[in-house]
Amino acid sequence: MFSTKRRRGWWTPLAIGLAASAVLTTGGAAAAPSSKPKSPPKLPSEAQQVPPTDCTAPVGIDANAVLPGYLVPDDTLGITCVPFTQVPLEPAGYQGDYRVDAFSDQVLRDMLATCEAAPPCSAITNAQSYNPPQFRLTGSLVPQGKIDPHATNVNLNDIRRPGFFGQAPYHEGIAAADKDSYTFEFAVPAEPYERLKRGITAPVKLRGWYLKGAGVQQPNGRRVQSLAIFVGGRSVETTTVQDPRDPLYVRSESTGRFENVTYPSRGTEQWAGRNWRQYLYKLNQAGFDVLTFDKRGHGISGGISGDNILQQGLDMLRAIDALDTGDGVRIVGANGRQLTGKAATRALVPNNMNKLPIILGGPSQGSAATQWAMNANFNRWCELDTPERACHKPWGHNVKGAVLMAGFPVVNPSLAEAARRKVNYTVGLGGTSEPLAGIGSWPAVFFGKGLFDGIQGPFPTFNAYLRAQGDKELLFVRGPHSEVAFGPGNVALMQERVAQFAVRAVLGQKTNQPRYQTLKEAVAASPQIWEPSTQPTFETKP
Repeated sequence: MFSTKRRRGWWTPLAIGLAASAVLTTGGAAAAPSSKPKSPPKLPSEAQQVPPTDCTAPVGIDANAVLPGYLVPDDTLGITCVPFTQVPLEPAGYQGDYRVDAFSDQVLRDMLATCEAAPPCSAITNAQSYNPPQFRLTGSLVPQGKIDPHATNVNLNDIRRPGFFGQAPYHEGIAAADKDSYTFEFAVPAEPYERLKRGITAPVKLRGWYLKGAGVQQPNGRRVQSLAIFVGGRSVETTTVQDPRDPLYVRSESTGRFENVTYPSRGTEQWAGRNWRQYLYKLNQAGFDVLTFDKRGHGISGGISGDNILQQGLDMLRAIDALDTGDGVRIVGANGRQLTGKAATRALVPNNMNKLPIILGGPSQGSAATQWAMNANFNRWCELDTPERACHKPWGHNVKGAVLMAGFPVVNPSLAEAARRKVNYTVGLGGTSEPLAGIGSWPAVFFGKGLFDGIQGPFPTFNAYLRAQGDKELLFVRGPHSEVAFGPGNVALMQERVAQFAVRAVLGQKTNQPRYQTLKEAVAASPQIWEPSTQPTFETKP
């Protein structure tokens, strides 16, 4: 049984005494922040957006904790408590747009300047010993498919194709797409950290798959070629193997806690690839061409850092450029024959690339990259990972919408992130508010989020949902952070909803989902499907 004690005090916000400035500087002179073509809606206070919680209930993976929540109707139980991860709200009486003003790049810079004015500033010292991560598990258990991602001329035939995953024990649906699939490589510029800290100027090769689709079906029955560009979350690699018999977690006999199993081990290189590939296949079955590639510093792609989410977002837009020009593109189809340049891109997009409707998306770090890509495509944007922070006009591609799963629109300002931006020229997961400030310009957006997300709870996502002014959908599920760890029922539902949204977005159709006014309404609308390690609690009275 759960407690029904009201918990307004839980929401007491952290006092953050930060200057609220969104001004960026370029070469020492003032520069305008990213433009906002549409004025942001006047939002209720965050206290109004988030009614007080009225119950508590336990959750399993990953929190293994009792969380506050809301009492909501349940078809089977009568009433149940749906718990969720909490975050601090704006300080009482805050004047301004808290999520934008208090979480901007300039706030980070101001915090760091204050630290540096009273040395020693440990954030600077720590940043000087920065060692960027790379995630390279592909081929760690199964030799076939292992390559040197940094090689100048990788044999693309050595990379695992969708058909590889049709064999035992994998038996993945995406194998059916093999005959219409291509191993895909394109080149992007070295990122600022590589150039300015390591002296690396050679282009970085990003690699993945291009799955040709049948076209998205219009109401008149005709099909239109459409493209979904999706990138995975942090550490996720396109071609790692996952044995479906291997568990995500086990329950400790001594503590009763649910504990994640560490991979690579058993028959699994990484517990994520299987469900991630199913998201891609679901989009392909809906008619989309699907382009996915390992992010910099991941899997079969080059790059020495897996951290810079701004560059990872720009890489999504660079992929569109590459499909248009053919520059740096190589592909290999099911016949094993390689095509390069314009011949390669014509095989993929025979008609006008500029008219091709496009959806961008991803989960977790891929969601963060998508936010930066959408901001750069629709708004004036700035190079926050360079000393000059030069600003540019919108990229302007024919992007019809974005899919953000397991996202975190903004993160509390941190000196560590500020120092990494200044010292190492990288925009990390301590994301700032520039994309959120411009979200009103996006034509359509889908938000998918686990209520028990321990990285960031559902409220910042709900706040971003309220700000979106194009077509929008929100799906909260009763599960943890990772979009592949929601449990089979929620994963299947999320895949279906993502594909349905993407189809509607490229066809210009509107959702029939009701608009939620408060977080409680959105939580109550979450499907009555629970991640298996979390069991619902119930009231005997209706």
